[in-house]
Order: sequence, then C-alpha cells, then structure tokens
Amino acid sequence: MRSRHLSSSSLVALLVAAAPLMAQGVSVQLGGRVLDTKGSAVAGATVVIRNGETGLTRTLQTSNEGRYLATLLPVGPYTVTVTKAGYQTAANIKVNLNLGDAAPLTIKLALESGAVVEVVAASAQVDSERASAAAIVSPDNLTSLPVFGRNFTNLATLAPQVVVDSSRGNLAIAGQRGVNTSINIDGGDNNEPFFGGATGAAEGKTPFTISIEAIREYQVITDGASAEFGRMGGGYVNAITKNGTNDLSGSLFYYLRPRKTVEAGPTLRQPNGSTTTSPVGDFQQEQFGFSVGGPIVKDKLFYFVAYDAQRKKSPINQVWGGNSPVTLDPVANPRDAVLIAKGGSYSVPEDSDTYFVRFDFNPTVNHNIQFRVNHSSFKGVTGAGTTAAYENLASDDVKTDAYVLQWNWVLGSNWMNEFRVNIVKDDMPRSTYSSIPEVSISNVGFYGAYPFDRTYNTKRTQIQENISYVTPTFQVKAGIDHNTIDVSEFFAGNWQGVYLFSSLTNFRAGNWSTYRQNFGLSGPVQQAGLFSASEKQIAIFLQTDWRLTDSFKLGLGVRWDRQENPEYPVLDMSNTTANPMPLTGKIPTDSQFSPRLSFTWTPGFDQGKTVVRGSLGRYVSTTPAVFLYQAFAANGRRTGQKDFTAAEAGTYGIPIGAAFNAASPYWISSFPTGAPIPPFNIWTFSKDFKNPYTDRVNLGAERPFFRDLVLGFSATYAKSNQLERTADLNLGTPTANAQGRLIYPSTISPIVISAPNPTTGLSTWSGGAYTPVRPNTNYGTMGYYLSDATGIYHAYTFSLKYHKDDSAFDAQVYYTYAINKDSDSNERNYSGISIQDAGQLGNQWGYADTDRRHVLTGYMSFMDKNVTGVLSSLSFRYQSGTPYTLTYGTDVNGDGNGSNDRYFANGVDSGRNTQRAGSVFFLDLGLRRDFKITKRIKATASLDIFNLLNRQDTWMSTRVSYPSTGTNPGNPGVVPATVDAGYARNLQQQQNPIGSARQIQVGARFAF
Repeated sequence: MRSRHLSSSSLVALLVAAAPLMAQGVSVQLGGRVLDTKGSAVAGATVVIRNGETGLTRTLQTSNEGRYLATLLPVGPYTVTVTKAGYQTAANIKVNLNLGDAAPLTIKLALESGAVVEVVAASAQVDSERASAAAIVSPDNLTSLPVFGRNFTNLATLAPQVVVDSSRGNLAIAGQRGVNTSINIDGGDNNEPFFGGATGAAEGKTPFTISIEAIREYQVITDGASAEFGRMGGGYVNAITKNGTNDLSGSLFYYLRPRKTVEAGPTLRQPNGSTTTSPVGDFQQEQFGFSVGGPIVKDKLFYFVAYDAQRKKSPINQVWGGNSPVTLDPVANPRDAVLIAKGGSYSVPEDSDTYFVRFDFNPTVNHNIQFRVNHSSFKGVTGAGTTAAYENLASDDVKTDAYVLQWNWVLGSNWMNEFRVNIVKDDMPRSTYSSIPEVSISNVGFYGAYPFDRTYNTKRTQIQENISYVTPTFQVKAGIDHNTIDVSEFFAGNWQGVYLFSSLTNFRAGNWSTYRQNFGLSGPVQQAGLFSASEKQIAIFLQTDWRLTDSFKLGLGVRWDRQENPEYPVLDMSNTTANPMPLTGKIPTDSQFSPRLSFTWTPGFDQGKTVVRGSLGRYVSTTPAVFLYQAFAANGRRTGQKDFTAAEAGTYGIPIGAAFNAASPYWISSFPTGAPIPPFNIWTFSKDFKNPYTDRVNLGAERPFFRDLVLGFSATYAKSNQLERTADLNLGTPTANAQGRLIYPSTISPIVISAPNPTTGLSTWSGGAYTPVRPNTNYGTMGYYLSDATGIYHAYTFSLKYHKDDSAFDAQVYYTYAINKDSDSNERNYSGISIQDAGQLGNQWGYADTDRRHVLTGYMSFMDKNVTGVLSSLSFRYQSGTPYTLTYGTDVNGDGNGSNDRYFANGVDSGRNTQRAGSVFFLDLGLRRDFKITKRIKATASLDIFNLLNRQDTWMSTRVSYPSTGTNPGNPGVVPATVDAGYARNLQQQQNPIGSARQIQVGARFAF
C-alpha cells in the first residue's frame, strides 16, 4: 500500500489513515469517517469518490456519526473530495484501491476560518477491517518478479501455506487436497469440474490458459473466507483482470530462453555403479505477445485486448532399449526392420496461444457492466519417452473458452446488486498418431497406437445474483450461485489393442505373451464407453458484518451447497455376491450447510496499532465428475477389457509366431463370439457417499514497528471429514502371516528355481505370485467410493513485510511450520486402491502427501535509482521434503493390487508416508531496466534467472526391490510370497533428482 504527499490551497484535511475496506470479491469498498479538528463527527458531509482511470463517480453523505461507505467500486486509483458548509474543502485526496487493502479513510475537516493546511495522505500498514488470512499478488509483483512459464498462479507459492501437490500439480492451500482448491477469475468459477484443478490444467501441460498480461492482481485466501465463497476446502485464489481506461496504453513483449543458458540436469550415480545423465538437447522456448487498451467513449466505454503465445520444443532421443540400447540386425532378424523403420529421435512441441478481450461500460453513475472473452489453445503430445516411437505418441490438444458478463448497479443509498454469468468450456481431445495396436516389448520399447486416447469436453454455465444492504456500520449480503455442468467423454484404454512381448527374442519370433483389448459390450466401444451427463452445483449464502465498536468488527455468515449428480443408474453392491450385480443404484445427491464466523479487533491499549483477526467456519468441497464417469462406464455392461493368452491365439484367430505381422498387427473388431466373459473390474458409489468438508479455525495478529515494518503471526487448525477414498469389496477375510502382514485369500503359483549360473553360481527364483480368490468369482475388483477418510492440519505462520513509499527496498517473507496428516491422500485416483488394507482405515493414518514441515517463501526487491536504474527482484522458496511410502511394485498380500503393499521389517509395518524426499530451495532473480524513448513510450530490458544457484538437488532414497537371485540353499532369492521372510535383503538405495536446472530468460518490452 502507498502513501502520498498532497498539497493544495483547498486541501485542509488532516488524513489519519487512508486505504480502502477489504473486499474478497472482484470489487472493493472505500469507507471511513469525516471528523472536525476536535475529533467530533461531521454529519451530512458530501463525499465524492472518482475513479482516476474511467471517471466512474460515487457521491455519498456521511451519517450522524460522520461515517461513509462506498461499495462495488472497481479496483484502481481514486480521488476523494469532501465538502461541508462551514468547513474547508478536502479535495484531490488520492488513494489506490487494491484487492486486500482494508484500512479506513478518516478525514478531519478544518473550519473555513482556519488556516490552509498541508495534507499528508498515508496508508495504514495493517488492515484493521480484514478478518481473512490473505496475501496479495500486486500489479508490481506481476511485472517485476520472475515468473517461470508466465503463468500467473506460479507466484501463489510465494504466499504462506501454499504448496503444489505432487500427484497432479494443483495448488494445495492450507493443508487441503489440491482438487479442493478453488480459482476464481473476475468472480467466475475457473475450476475444472471433471478432473479438478484449474480449467485447462488437468494434464499439467498447458503453460497458461489466460495471459499474465491480462491479470491485474490477485489474492490468495488461506482462511476466513466469507459465506459468499465455497466449493473449496478453505483456500482459494481470487484474480481480477485488467480493464481499459481513458488513456490509450499498451505493450509489446518478447521473452527467450536461449539453449546455451539452460543447464543440464544432474548426473545420477547409483550405488550399483550405474550412471545417468540429463543433457539439454535441442531445447527451444520463446514467449511473445501484446496488449492494448483505451477508451471507446470517454468515461463511458472502454476496451482491453491481450495476446500471449508460447513456442517450445523439447528433444526426445529415442533409443530402443533406452539406457541399455539393443543391437538390431534386420538380416538375421527380419522383424528388427520394423523397429529400425519406426525408431528415431524427434521433438515434442508445447505451443500455446491465448486471446483476451474485455469491455467495460458505465452507462450511468449507478451502473457498471463488464464483458470479457478469453480463449486459449495448446498443442502438445503425450506418451513421449526415450523408448517410445514417434508413432506411439498422441496429440494433446487443449482448448478453453471463458465468457464473463457482470452487471453491478446501485439501487439506492443503501442497496446494491451484482449479477454475473460465467460460461467456461474445456475441450481436451487426444488422438493417436497410429491406428495399429500397440506393441510393447519388455526392456525395449513401444510402437503402434498410444493406448489411452479420448474425446473430452466440459461446459460450466454459472449464474450468480447477489444483493447487498450497506450502511457504514452494518452490511448484509445474500446471493445465489447456480452452476450447470455438462460433461462428455469417451475413454476406453486399450481399445485399439496391445501386444505384450516379454523379451526382444520373443518379439523376433512373433511370440507375444498377452494380447489385451477393451471392447464395447453393448455396441461399438466408442458408443458404449461414451459418457455424456449433466450435474448441478447450487449455493445460497447470507453474510453479515457489524462494526460493533470502533475497535471490534464481527462477521457472521451461512452457506448452503448442493451437488445434484446425474440420474443414470449405477451398480448396487449391497449384496456383494450378486450376479449380475444389479444396476439399480444412484449416485447420492449432496447438500450441506457451512456456518462462518469472523472478527477483527484493534486493542485500545496499543493505540490501534495491533490488529487481531480470527475466523471459524466450515467449507464444503465438490466431487470431481471423473468419479461419476467411472461408475457409469465401469459397470460390467458397457465396456470391458480381456487379456488373451498365447494359448488362446488359435481359438480366436489372433496371429502368433511366424504369422504375426509386426508392421501391421491384427486387431479384433468386436468381442469374439463364444469367448468367455472375463471377471471385469466394476465401480460404484457407497449409498452414504457425501462431499468432503473442512472445519477451520484461524487466529492471527499483525503490528507495525517503526511504521514501515510489519510483523505478524497466525495459527490455523483444520479438521477434514468425508474425504473421498476407494476400497475393493471383492476380497475375502484376511489373516496375518508369520510376519504380521494381512494376507487375503489367494493362491500362490509354484516357486521355480533355475539351475545355478555357471559363472556366478546364482540361481534365479520365479513364481510365488499371488492370485486373489474372489468371493464373487464373476468380477475382479469391485471398486467402491467411500467418504470416510479424515485429515488434520495445523500450521503456524510468521510474516515480515516491509514497505515504504519513498524507499527503494520492498520485501515480504513468510515462514510456516505445519503438520498435515490424513488416512488417505487420494486426489483423483478413480480406478485404483491407494492404500494398503483399505478395510483397516485406522491403520492408514499418517502424513498427508501435501505435508511440508517447513516452508519459507517470499521476495525482496531493490530499485537502484542513483547509479544503474536497475530494478532487482529476488524470490525464494524453501520446502522440506515430501513424504513417501516404502511399497513393493507387485502384489505381496493377495489383494490383486501391486502398487500399495508396504514394506514389513521383522514383523513391523513400515507405515504410510514415513519416508521423506529431499528438500527443495530455489532462488529466482529478476533484473529490469527501463529506457525512456519518448514522454509516453518506454522500453524495458529484462533478465530472469530461474534457480539462480543452479541447486540441482539429489537425494538418496530408500526403495523396496527384492532380489530374485541367490544360492540354494543358504541365501535364496525372493519371490512375492517370501518378501516378508526375506525382508533384510529387500531395501536398496537410489539417487533421485529433485527440482529443475538453472534457466536464463532474456526479454524486451515496449510500453506506452
């Protein structure tokens, strides 16, 4: 916040504190008191507030207590004029209204007979009206700090209690799952309803879906959100976009990351002696665009346009065999010619274009209308890797469109109305480069069609209507938020077929071990697997705020959220032995209330310098539609996957051996007549399934020291309930083995011991694999969505902020100590079981995937006005290591799941998330230098260094990997059935990289 020195013959007011009231939405408030020089209220004074960019003007009268309050003001610079008969006029008082500011503007008027007084307008350093825990990313931050990838949300990690979840790359705020974070832009919901996370970011590939050039500023709210905001676990990002003004302005920019300035990744040296390097290759990235805005009709109609693009390519050095290249000989082995023809290096594109257009119309002083359009288009690929042929890729095209119409109007001296329509579309088709079945050769590579193509689009239509009654000491706001969400997706992995070869030798002979294909069971697979449905998300809220005394403000609110899920039938697994499983269930509709309470208190004993804030409330999240899709498609009636063994090749006419055509493998057009139906995996919802909610408590305080240095502390406690998790109902009752592991009813394949190797004397153990004995033999996994997982989070944050208007130095620093635990950290795993022994939920309690014990973030900037004219900015992020679990990569407890079985040592379960990855620490440096070309035009040269110290952290992890070789007798090899008995040999050390190498970006920008 800024202070300003004003001088004029008409300025005879003494400004005690100047800043706007806090607003969590897209508009802000400005209020305070008008007093005489003795401190008595001046009633009936006229307060005129004028926007310096658009001319929007609001005129108010002070109350009997001298109070005034203007709401629904657009963010921006304002001038305030106060007049009253018998008093000198206070004119041209300048204040800048930013999201997050919240200190009252109190003005003292002198009698007309008094002397002319020089006025000093100074912003209070601590917000005395704000109850929420929030951090602001200002317009200066967006332009001066280095932003990796130019995605505006990247700066959110400089706020306290914000981390990036390790599974999907979503922002996880204040201990919540990333899918439970909400992102709002211009008041509209910008969240992906199918996968969760931000619109267009589900695959984590799009660099941005809205240009940072179009973002004016944003808040990161961690606690204390009013009842107006929901569909989240308590934290959200609230961004507003830029608007045109009465002055024509714009920019033209170009940023480049030269290949020579991109450092290679770390060299990994494993304990077994192997070495892995990470060369840069033919890397190329450039970003460019422009913006322009101005008036169409002065003071009435304005426009703002922005375009932002990225062109990036990354090389893939494709080698059959990867780090252990294989030698191909098409003369001796004719099928090698296919690998040679399909192999070769290639480049992966990551190209993006975004277009932004906004219009603002002020038909009268009481009406403000905003309309904006944002379109983004990303073209990339999926499936790329050193062992994947070019034809094994699939296009990953992502298109988003957002339309927002907002109409604010003042109905009278106390009544305000807000109306908003928000339409967001997300289209993410994935098309394979090849149309032949995929060929997968163990330890060699892949060619043919990428097995996971799809068609996909969503549309959110949101209508909001809010009405407010406002007085200087009491405000009440009520509203309704109605969302209709349409989803359409086809996804049936492996429908184009996959041939699995266990070795290069078997490929050369044409002897595949398994042919896998997904079929439509009630028609063509593209129709049977097509999910097309609608759901509704509805909310009603009431929020009130009272200023009970000059030092105490109280907020009370309540919100009601309802998620109406589609009406299509799903499986009813009440009788787990039924065959067929009846399709008579329904996905439960969810309705919940969320009470909210907040307060601010400025103790009188400290002359109002200290501000104490507190909040208590419940926050209800939504369930992503991907779970609804799985219950629709995976019901044993629409689509199903069958694995054909080599022994079945002749029965179903699948070529094998010499008949196998490696260049164009055979594909089955429909499910073979007479083929036995395999036990498909099926999924459904518990009848008691509910959306998750979190109860949160926050208490904090801030106080300025030496006026310009503000220190703060806050404490947060959050209890999450009804968290979604998965379980398998088709398992028998487990019994503990000799080492204490629960083993489910299953069969164990015979253990086979090879003859000793003549050179090493070692034999190889194979077999000993579990096959679950399913109580219901007609099905495999009977997946069940439950909502009984819980989580507890508590955090303690220390903050330091320094800002002085005439100072060249500016800084914000946050340190958070947090503990985050839960019984399941599932983000959106809709088709697997995340935790071992899902039926024993109490044994799964441990650190959450998003637990970060220590987090230090912030920035510092310095403007050298005297010598170089360079603005230097340094942002930093330190996070302690993420937790992980020691798990085997195969099924060692007979439940048919090979990804969640934990390591046992001497009969003791190692536990969930008991290990820690390495910590990360990044310093990003930004340098800016302006060059004035004309009075209105300037050029800016920039240099951004990401990971300034090139800290390429590596850390030695403990991993589970049992040895299959040994001596018989004495030191036998280990198989799945004997891992616990041979636990002492099953741990290995592995060096891992973390973070990214240093990159340097140079840029040029012209602004007018």
